[in-house]
Amino acid sequence: MKRIVSLIAGIILISITSCEPQLDDIGEIGAPPTNGDITVDDSDPFNPIFKASSDDGFIYHWDFGNNQTGEGQIVSPYFPFAKDYDVTCIISGAGGKNVLVTKTYSVAVNDPEVANLPVWKELTGSGTGKTWVYNTDTETGSPDYCYQTGNQAALDQYADAWTPSSGSWGQCIQVTPDINGEMVFDLNDGVNYTYHQTAGDAGVKGSFILDATNMTITIVDPYILNYNIECTNPSTTSIGVFEIKLLTDTEMVLWQDQLDANGTGWGWSFKKKE
Repeated sequence: MKRIVSLIAGIILISITSCEPQLDDIGEIGAPPTNGDITVDDSDPFNPIFKASSDDGFIYHWDFGNNQTGEGQIVSPYFPFAKDYDVTCIISGAGGKNVLVTKTYSVAVNDPEVANLPVWKELTGSGTGKTWVYNTDTETGSPDYCYQTGNQAALDQYADAWTPSSGSWGQCIQVTPDINGEMVFDLNDGVNYTYHQTAGDAGVKGSFILDATNMTITIVDPYILNYNIECTNPSTTSIGVFEIKLLTDTEMVLWQDQLDANGTGWGWSFKKKE
């Protein structure tokens, strides 16, 4: 019996040993990508064609510096605005090794066609500039209202929920400081936003970021009309992102979640200046 057990153990040992890989049988993991490069065909400056290349690289991930990303060796992003863009491509090879390649791409002038794209057209008046004011009668504060605190679900019925301008700050202050103010959005030699506390003043110039796909707009320094840091959620104040709940040629409604237990938030209603 002892000899049988020893024989079985020997067979198992031989089987295990024969299955173990030998170091000589393990292939090379692969060399990392080298000599990374980006070339560009800018025959169409707003829709350039980028091509990445590298020795031993075969996976390409792009970031175009304009909130667009892409995959593949050859890509063609859209650059509608005059600016210098930092374009990067991570080229990956065997074993997950990669190399980072960068290139600066410059656009000299805005694409005149962007002004006619949906959302951009309504916001900026086809690029030449549109002035937005409170959706209210600035003399009486009625019949329309300019500011709301309330549940986001009720925003669909905002016409019956706006707080009059004289009490628009709620618990913060009781008089809207810029009731006669204006906001101007245009695409004249850039992406421009100008805040006017009072119509006709010099204004404070800034810029904005419009995400026409997700219907958000980022406006910081200066902020929008009737915006009080003490009244709004600090986490959204710092980045200045607003949801666009409504945008037509004549009316715009913006919203920010308060992110509290009650699901409340802040809404702003504006109209095109006549």
